[in-house]
Amino acid sequence: MDPTDTSPPIVERRQADVAGRRRERAALLHRRRAASRQAAQAGSPKPSNDTLRHLPTVGLALSGGGVRSATYGLGLIRGLAQRGLLARLDYLSTVAGGGYVGAMLGRLVMARGIANAQAMLAARRSPLLDWLRRNGRYLSPAGTHDVGVAAVTYLRAFVAMHGELMMAGLLFGLLIVSPHLWQQGTGALDPNAWHAWGSLWFPIAAAWGCAALPGLACGYWVAREGPDPTRRPRGLSLRNGLVSGGLILCTLAAAWLAWRLGLLRPLREGAVGLPLALLALASVAGGVATSLGVLATSADSSGLASARLRRRFTEAMSRALGFGTLLVAMGVLDLVSWHLLKLALSDRDWLWGGLGLGGFMALVLRALTQPLQQLVAQATPSLHAWWPRLLDAAGLLVLAVVSCFWLSTVQWIVFTSAPLGWLQAVPAPWRALGLLAVCLGWWLATSGNTAMANASSLHGFYRARLTRAYLAVGNPHRPVLDPQAGATASDVTQVVSRDDADLRDYRPERSGGPLHLINTCLSQTRDDASGLYNADRKGVSLTVRADGIELGPRGRVDFGADSEVGTLGKWIAISGAAAAPDGGAALSRGWALLRFLLGVRLGYWVRDPLTPAKRHDARIVAAWRVAAKPLMLWSEAAANFFGAARPWWYLCDGGHFDNTGVYALLRREVDFIVLVDASCDPRYEFSDLESLVRKARIDFGAEIEFYPHDEATQRFGLADAPVTVLSPQDMADSQSARGVLLARIRYLRPEGAGPAEPAERHGTLLVIKPNLHAALDVDVLAYAQRRPAFPHESTGDQTFDEAQWESYHRLGEDAGAALRPDWLARLPGWTRRIALDLDHPARLQQPRHGAPASAPPDKEPAWRRATRNTALGTTIGLSASGTLLLSLWQVGDQLRQNEASQRSEVRQLFTDLSRTLSDLDPACPKVPAHVTPQITLLQDLVQSPAVREIDRVSVQRLLEHTREQCTGVEATPSETCVAAQRRMQDSLCAAIGKPQVTDALSYWHPFETPPGRLLTWPRFVDAVAARWQRGRPPPIAAAAPPAPSQPGVVAPGPAPASEPSFALAACSAADGAPLRLYLQVYDETSRSQTAPLRVQLQTAGGAALQVAPIENVSRSARLRQQRRPVPWPQPTLVVHQPGDNACARAMVGLVRSHWRSLGRSEDVWISELPASLRGRSSERVIELWLPPSEGAPPRMAGG
Repeated sequence: MDPTDTSPPIVERRQADVAGRRRERAALLHRRRAASRQAAQAGSPKPSNDTLRHLPTVGLALSGGGVRSATYGLGLIRGLAQRGLLARLDYLSTVAGGGYVGAMLGRLVMARGIANAQAMLAARRSPLLDWLRRNGRYLSPAGTHDVGVAAVTYLRAFVAMHGELMMAGLLFGLLIVSPHLWQQGTGALDPNAWHAWGSLWFPIAAAWGCAALPGLACGYWVAREGPDPTRRPRGLSLRNGLVSGGLILCTLAAAWLAWRLGLLRPLREGAVGLPLALLALASVAGGVATSLGVLATSADSSGLASARLRRRFTEAMSRALGFGTLLVAMGVLDLVSWHLLKLALSDRDWLWGGLGLGGFMALVLRALTQPLQQLVAQATPSLHAWWPRLLDAAGLLVLAVVSCFWLSTVQWIVFTSAPLGWLQAVPAPWRALGLLAVCLGWWLATSGNTAMANASSLHGFYRARLTRAYLAVGNPHRPVLDPQAGATASDVTQVVSRDDADLRDYRPERSGGPLHLINTCLSQTRDDASGLYNADRKGVSLTVRADGIELGPRGRVDFGADSEVGTLGKWIAISGAAAAPDGGAALSRGWALLRFLLGVRLGYWVRDPLTPAKRHDARIVAAWRVAAKPLMLWSEAAANFFGAARPWWYLCDGGHFDNTGVYALLRREVDFIVLVDASCDPRYEFSDLESLVRKARIDFGAEIEFYPHDEATQRFGLADAPVTVLSPQDMADSQSARGVLLARIRYLRPEGAGPAEPAERHGTLLVIKPNLHAALDVDVLAYAQRRPAFPHESTGDQTFDEAQWESYHRLGEDAGAALRPDWLARLPGWTRRIALDLDHPARLQQPRHGAPASAPPDKEPAWRRATRNTALGTTIGLSASGTLLLSLWQVGDQLRQNEASQRSEVRQLFTDLSRTLSDLDPACPKVPAHVTPQITLLQDLVQSPAVREIDRVSVQRLLEHTREQCTGVEATPSETCVAAQRRMQDSLCAAIGKPQVTDALSYWHPFETPPGRLLTWPRFVDAVAARWQRGRPPPIAAAAPPAPSQPGVVAPGPAPASEPSFALAACSAADGAPLRLYLQVYDETSRSQTAPLRVQLQTAGGAALQVAPIENVSRSARLRQQRRPVPWPQPTLVVHQPGDNACARAMVGLVRSHWRSLGRSEDVWISELPASLRGRSSERVIELWLPPSEGAPPRMAGG
């Protein structure tokens, strides 16, 4: 807050801050009087009001760390209570886990007063201690019932969040497929010419790049300052005008010449090179002209105008490049999702293969877990720097997978012929419009639901557990305060009235307790002043009191009558919301996105409490009023938070800003601060303290300097003191007696201080950090021997067992009881304010290697002897990992041997087949029965890895030679050629001339739905009218199908009443060229079922019809190591030449009769091969595709 700023909002806040400080001093004096009255009633001397008024202020800060810090903090508070020191605490500042026990203390003090609360906490047995022992580890549930409740809570939040994500994904998917939908609906582009682009988004991205980037780049380089940067430009010079005009005229001339010379071919033919070049030339001309024109007309000096213009060009180019990258990404998503759809529809075996591969990888990772953990633990800082990038990549990868899933879903609904039975007759544009209407309807109906973002998070579950486990100790209906409470009140899983309290009424200082400051973090990843990304703190400190909030180092706002304050449990849960998409200074967007997609959300959205004192832009307010929910979810997913610059604030764990809780006490310049630092710091790196020292200097001008061991012992040591002040690098010395850190705080001279005031005030910081020593109880040391990570086990461990809870609690109690009043009285700031010099401050650094000088180097603590066992376990783990790697090598070697054997077999097949074909008589070849399947097999294997590159050319030449021999065969067999031999010859020629296998689903070459089955607007109106009038609609397909007037899908005629007859004349050609029929199935069962149909077709077709052997396309795809084609949903005759439609209609009856004899009800379709796939080939070919036989036929064909 700038003291020179006199704007009304700033003045109001400064006045509110002064008034708030005055009220706080009065509240502290009232607290001390209440505590002294209660102490006097117990027989202690009562100090005078003047003594109470001039006592130094004392604050206790409880750090974050989940259940670990809460349990350790509880033990330390009980130790202080045993020394009678709780009444000396003026402030209690808590973060995250420290807030659990801090709120418990405040509630207990409000219910019983500070004296009685201290007695209850000091007692070795009490209902309070029994309750906390049973339920203080209740955050993470234990037991079948609790696991079920937690699972249901998580799944409910996960499904709700992903339901919102589904609607966004479907809407985004419709945008992605819009060019595809336009092309399939209009056919405006030639598929053969545009097929190489893959997706229409790529040419769109190319056009955007040519239109924007060259002009912005050239405009930047042209924007130069004049000879004298301080002078204003005198208008557009003749030279600059000629340059601008010349570029524009050249562009127009180039476009006119290209048009006159016929170089600009229709866009349908895919000739985009020249248009893109003209677009880039126009962009250059426009950029240069714009730059010169702006500089010539600017009212600023040439230097300033040039700098501003270059900045605008740079920002515009950055946005243009980002938009172009987005277009490319949309094209990639379009293609990938389309291929995933084809993969999902063609074969489901890939799913089980993926699961098998995933299980195998899980086993490998499980076996390598221990070595990897040790590698990470011993990693250098440079390696640690890669983790945020890896998390970013993981988050983006998961987003891509989710996006592809919903895009494939959109493509499945819009483009496949029968995603759902009732959609089969609905055209693709209608489906897209219906999907768009559903998504827009959902967003319009729910976008203003501000409660949804909080309701779909885990905040409610977390808050309920904290409230019933810790805050309920102050409930007069619970057994802690009412020994006669019933079974319901004794059950922590039950909700009991008054477990929680309104924050406005939460004032433990009125009963002699400390003033509780709850620290949270206001997420801010975007600077609200300039819009630049804030890459440092990514959050602002927000401290909550009973009467208001404190924002940052100076802002202070009192709650108004209409402020949405909430309860104490709500703010304690917010303060501990570590698992939120915002991760403070360590935040990465990928990590935030990953947490969001996994549903790990504990943060909380609150309405801006500064309004109306703080005004927002009207457009921002309107946007958040209309679309608050999507804006909230988008901010969480993208980690895009604007701090206090939006009508809604996102709050998360206060540890993301300051995990010590000392920041709020430094703001008040507290004289003596006791910090209970129970964070996870096994190496004693003091990262939280390091951050605190830095923030204290930057935000308050305060310096924190640590006393070295020798100087602290000389000044403050007692002969029998149970506490030893250590230097930071000696803190890991487990031989010492309860080591602590001591620091001097040098507060900056306050604003407005008189000349008589000292240049700075001094305070004291006493840091208590969990460490082990020889005087601990035997059970604690035994637990430390079994658990080498104790007392710095992971914060993620929220399920404490009895031994774990008691060990942390007892360790904290031991530290608190060691703080004797006589030792504290020797420290500056406890009883009087003293300014001391510090000659050589100690540095915050990691522990020194080797044993400290004060400890015998050959003496090892008993609780550290398990280290050798850990090393042995590591060796065993590495040995097991080596065995696994050896097994993997053996598997790879076996695979290579199998591949070599397969290649040898293929080579032998090629040799035998070559010898057989060379012995055939071209006039009437006597083809053995095994040759046709062998050559079909070789044709399937020619492009697979089973054929070596050196053999592939020979195999291709053999197949081509056989194909040439077949083209020379006469249509009518000679008299000397036996019909059976000719039939084998025909089968061989049909097999060798097999066309490329086509999918029922194609991006650029769609197969259309038969016109008779397609829903049109008149039929839709008739159906609605019929339902309105008679209650049931007429069949859509009842109308006679129109005769096709152009190539496309041909509707078959009605089924004949009698046995079908094959019209041979319909399949004969004037030049006598035979018609080849290919039967394609998807499994071996269908092959055996189709064999009778092939015989019937061969018999009826005679010499005019060559029926190829039945091909199992799934088997062929496996041999080629390719994906199986997408199946057709019903029997379909694909006609390659429009003139063969009559022959296909003649076959329908025979195919239908056979299909019905198998108990299948699907009708027979006739579909023409798209001209883009047919090319210039004039071969007469019909493909008969029969759906799979296993189970119900899948509805997956393209439309």
